[in-house]
Amino acid sequence: MATDDPKNSDDLLSRRLSSGTEPSRAPAADDRASGSHLEDTQAFDTFHDDPGPTRETPARSAGTDTAAKPAQASADTGAGSGKPALLSDEEWAILGGGTAAGAGASAAGTSGAGKTGKTGKAGRKGTADVRGDRSREVDVPGTGRFGALDVIGTIWITLAMPFVLAAIAVRAVASGLFLKFEYFYRPGFPVDDYGFTSDDRLHYGSYAVDYLNNLDSSRYLADVVLPNGVPVFAAEEITHMADVKALVQLLYLVGVIAAVVGVVFALYLSRRTGPGLRHGIRWGAVLTFVAATALAVLAVLGWDRFFTGFHTLFFDQGTWQFYLDDALIRLFPAPFWIDAGIAVGVIILLGALIPLILSFMGAGARRKARKAERTEAKRTETV
Repeated sequence: MATDDPKNSDDLLSRRLSSGTEPSRAPAADDRASGSHLEDTQAFDTFHDDPGPTRETPARSAGTDTAAKPAQASADTGAGSGKPALLSDEEWAILGGGTAAGAGASAAGTSGAGKTGKTGKAGRKGTADVRGDRSREVDVPGTGRFGALDVIGTIWITLAMPFVLAAIAVRAVASGLFLKFEYFYRPGFPVDDYGFTSDDRLHYGSYAVDYLNNLDSSRYLADVVLPNGVPVFAAEEITHMADVKALVQLLYLVGVIAAVVGVVFALYLSRRTGPGLRHGIRWGAVLTFVAATALAVLAVLGWDRFFTGFHTLFFDQGTWQFYLDDALIRLFPAPFWIDAGIAVGVIILLGALIPLILSFMGAGARRKARKAERTEAKRTETV
């Protein structure tokens, strides 16, 4: 029962504060005067059940719980502290025996917790950057792995090198410059027993060589005549020269196709992540050396047998044998073909040796680049 004792009001306020309850509204003066009870007030539950982490307030990790507790304690209304919602932090701290500085410290703790969260994000970002650095690869030209197209390109360059070099060598020998060297500067070159001088040989021989390299028909040789009007080349000789021209131009065509496609593959293999050209060049040089050495050994062991076997392989029997007084024998005696074979072999060997040496010149730089790449990868893994 409530009485009109004025002390009851003070005792009631003390009990409310000590028990952590408060009225929903301040009691009116007429209520105290009439001695009404507390039925018109609503009890305030100061202890709220902790709902746990929600979507709006996610659970913090163990590393940030310590920094978050002061902020959470100051932010929750009455969670373990009994602070009424109508009182500010400073008022509640004064009533509880504390100071306003304590409330400021609580707010500072909340701010610190936020900064800690930002720091954590920055740390995670830094970790992501390090992982990104690990995923980066240092691309060194000539150190990439072989793909299917890389293998095809390397094989093409390997097989193309002998044909390209052979075409270049044959073209160099089938020229007026080589003829002039043989007829005028080659020591011991045999003279013509039937009256051709060196100038005559160079003049008529140039027609035969030009026929191999141009696109004219066999009539080109049929129109070549002596001063007395007699044709220089007989019909059998012109037929054989037509066969030789077909073989030589086939070699030219194969060499051109091999070179063009080889250049395309070379550009593809030379890309930044490609394996480079050194494999194809080295194997092509080895193949060229083996083939040229084998042919040279056969020629040295027996030139006549080698010459006969070569003509038997590429020409029909009876179409390439002539008399000593025929123009082809007088213009191109046996020493000429020996010199031509030697010249072709030297050009092919030099053509294979030069790129082979060049392929090893950058090996030291590539080894240093690979070593630097491995060092950088190990250093990144330790970060």
